[in-house]
Amino acid sequence: AMPAFFFLSGYTFERSANAPFLELLRKKFCSLVIPYFGFSAILFAFWFLVRRNFGLSYETHATVTDVLMQILCGTNSTFFVTPLWFLTCLFVVEILFWCLLRIRKKFLRVTIIALLFIPGLIYWTYMDMLQLPHVFWNFDQASFFLSCLAIGFVASKRNLVEKLLCSLKRNLFVVLVSVIAFALVFAVREKTTSPLLFVSMQAMMTFSSLLAFVAICKSIRERAVLNFIGQNTITILALHIMVQSILRGVLFKVFHVAPEWIETSLIVSVVLTLVTIAALVPVILLINRFTPWLAGKRLSALK
Repeated sequence: AMPAFFFLSGYTFERSANAPFLELLRKKFCSLVIPYFGFSAILFAFWFLVRRNFGLSYETHATVTDVLMQILCGTNSTFFVTPLWFLTCLFVVEILFWCLLRIRKKFLRVTIIALLFIPGLIYWTYMDMLQLPHVFWNFDQASFFLSCLAIGFVASKRNLVEKLLCSLKRNLFVVLVSVIAFALVFAVREKTTSPLLFVSMQAMMTFSSLLAFVAICKSIRERAVLNFIGQNTITILALHIMVQSILRGVLFKVFHVAPEWIETSLIVSVVLTLVTIAALVPVILLINRFTPWLAGKRLSALK
């Protein structure tokens, strides 16, 4: 899912690409950094009052200092799980990409992105398996996601999505081929003992799933509900774990549903997702009305 977010960010990056650096910095600070620390404060309060006392996070014996330092570093961890690392990583990637666009020779830009992609892919592939540490504001993952953003930027600038995915039949064919390719590569990856082949398969899986995602999005007609979700992605991204933690707690404590079933059942996952989005609607409306800066929005943009 994360490569798709970076692709979409690159797809809408053209205006930022031509902005002066200080204007870009101000804009990205307001749309990414302020929401990061604002929502982190809310998640920290939830962790302090609820999760560390009633959730599984108490098992790590994390202190307040541990969590505050993690928030400052803009990373994720087992004791304070937050999807907000995406915002700090995106901030780093977009600033880095803007700087690369200042290089006049296209070949040199492409070469730098390709060279950064290789160690980034290796790190991204093995970071969970080997429990590799994250560095400040996710510079460790930025080199991988930089390529996803660059692909989105080029696709938008050259109008590739509209040219290649121009009919429903073609889009569905691309989705089918991408899914089959993903399944075949996944099967090969699970059996290989070669680290080089394993990493290569990981790259193919990433880009085949990204292609399928773009084709599916291109096939879906515009809907008010989807537009609403798209326009409020940051709020949903920031608060969905908090809402789902409460819902899981209710299922476990009140309805005595086994935690294993809650975590593994597809039906429960779908229901939880729909209920979470529905529960966040009034929260989104309140934030957009009274504190739009928290979601990285200007008040004028909501009118």
